Amino acid sequence: MQQAGRDIHGIPPDQHERILNERLAELRSDLQDKFDAIKRADSAEAQIEIMTLQRKVQEYERRVANPEFAYKEYQDRIAALEKLLEDATVDIGENRIRNAQVALEGGDHSKADEIFDEVIEVETRAAQRLADAHFGKGVIAEEAVRWADAATHYARAARLADTLDTLFKAAHFAKLAGDYKSSLRFAEDMVAKARAEDDRPNLSRALDRLASAFKDIGKYVPSEALFREALQIDATDQGKTSRTYATCLNNLALVVEAQGRFTEAEGLYREALEIDRATIGEGHPEYATRLNNLALVVKAQGRYADAEGLYHKALEIDRATIGEGHPDYAIPLNNLGGVVEAQGRFADAEGLYRAALEITRATIGEAHPDYAIRLGNLGSLLGQTGRATKGREMLEHALGIFRATLPEDHPNIATTLGHIADLPDTP
Repeated sequence: MQQAGRDIHGIPPDQHERILNERLAELRSDLQDKFDAIKRADSAEAQIEIMTLQRKVQEYERRVANPEFAYKEYQDRIAALEKLLEDATVDIGENRIRNAQVALEGGDHSKADEIFDEVIEVETRAAQRLADAHFGKGVIAEEAVRWADAATHYARAARLADTLDTLFKAAHFAKLAGDYKSSLRFAEDMVAKARAEDDRPNLSRALDRLASAFKDIGKYVPSEALFREALQIDATDQGKTSRTYATCLNNLALVVEAQGRFTEAEGLYREALEIDRATIGEGHPEYATRLNNLALVVKAQGRYADAEGLYHKALEIDRATIGEGHPDYAIPLNNLGGVVEAQGRFADAEGLYRAALEITRATIGEAHPDYAIRLGNLGSLLGQTGRATKGREMLEHALGIFRATLPEDHPNIATTLGHIADLPDTP
């Protein structure tokens, strides 16, 4: 059993950082091998393996870029797994559980994985123990950057034991997997539970998650109301200079902007940006996200040069922190393409759109709504620059992805239909 009072979990920080770098090097080598293999034979299986490896490379690049934060994430996962192992079941045997815990401390997840498998396979286990096992499997999948697997296991854990933590994980990873309907359902359950338990800190977190889920499917009015409720809780409990408050301000601004209230949204973005400057500094990836969001609303008001400058600054921060292959890097890259296109520099815009599309393809895949956004932007540009046939093909592909993942009344569907209608009749 774990010693009382212990607050260090797993291997030491320097060893953890060394392992991250070694694993990243191995993944890059494996990825190059797959690229070489696909040159020799056009294998669909190899293409899938390449996409999987690219996603893992990007996640390890994120961890290597900020080793202190990555180590904290790692420690939290090890602590959670050790606790789940302790609670697994007496039938597993104390020696096996202890051996698995020792293996975890050395960076080996395999014994814990085997134990959770055993618990899941035994039909007579209590729901809570099954939930813990699935949650453990989710934590392991999250550590290994298998987000689809993590979403599956967290969803099962939430259905078996709907705690606030399992519901939050289930909602978050359903969104990452592009399953917005499930994300909304889990977030609704989380809010209901937090209200019933009168848990204010978790209620704020739940409201924010539910508001984001509504925003993702284009339901802006209920989203705004939920964000404002969360903001009021954060203002009272955390204060108006906290990072939590800044995050909620930013999220509220997103949905205000989506409803066309650009001046109001710009004020909210700038307030969040000032809080971040004073807390996390101007070199943090979250600060880059705020700059990207501010640029969006500045562009919407026709101030293209100002918006372009903000996007370049956001990209510079991202390049130095999360790297150019990260899915979050594709966001300001794509948006920079939009403001460049608005200024008539179509060749430059096309290059930016294509780069963002490839990053998105390699990281979150071709079935995600974000991929459809990138594809639609490029298709629209091609259609308006003399390549209507190819542009239509891309826009119709994007429309199919949106219809498979979003409600039929989502604004992205109407926008894409409008772009298709605007295409010239001839190639």
